[in-house]
Amino acid sequence: MTTSPTGGRRPARPPVPPPGRPPFRPPARWAVWVAWAAPLGVLPSAVWRVVAGAGDGHTATESVYMLVLSCLTSGLAFLTVGLVQRWGEAFPRWIPGAAGRPVPARVIVRIARTGGVLLVLITLYSVLNNIFGFVGEGPRLIEQEREFEQPEAWVNYLYLPAAAWGFLVLAVAGDYARRMTGVAAGTASGATVTVGRARL
Repeated sequence: MTTSPTGGRRPARPPVPPPGRPPFRPPARWAVWVAWAAPLGVLPSAVWRVVAGAGDGHTATESVYMLVLSCLTSGLAFLTVGLVQRWGEAFPRWIPGAAGRPVPARVIVRIARTGGVLLVLITLYSVLNNIFGFVGEGPRLIEQEREFEQPEAWVNYLYLPAAAWGFLVLAVAGDYARRMTGVAAGTASGATVTVGRARL
């Protein structure tokens, strides 16, 4: 509160954000939990693949393949967290020429939603294929020297949390799109105000 020349009190002005840092709206609390649930849901199956690949009977190529696959899926799932973090709203300071500037939110929303839809379709296909047996065996990306037995039934429960990955991405992407809408307009208006003050 500040005192006006007439002696009355008037509300203090809200703080002006620094140049290049528009006032982003914070993510919803549920979105933060959902975003972290994506990489945590992929983690059990990723750890199992690494352990299974390091077991006896697998060649070095097979072990590296399963390790890379696990790291890749975990890394992609962790990108969901960026939709509720600062590094998903503005470029980091160590990027020259773009430090602190807002990221292209519309592009990120499109990528996130496209990836979420693809994950949902893959999940639905996997479920239906296990039930009806459309395809007996999928394509092999690497050659195997010998056939391995099917993993035990309890391994399926490790993949069960990962089935929600696509749905989680779509939910968080919706919250990201909601709160990032109008950021570009807000930045432009903030720049206009700065120029106006400079002229004063």
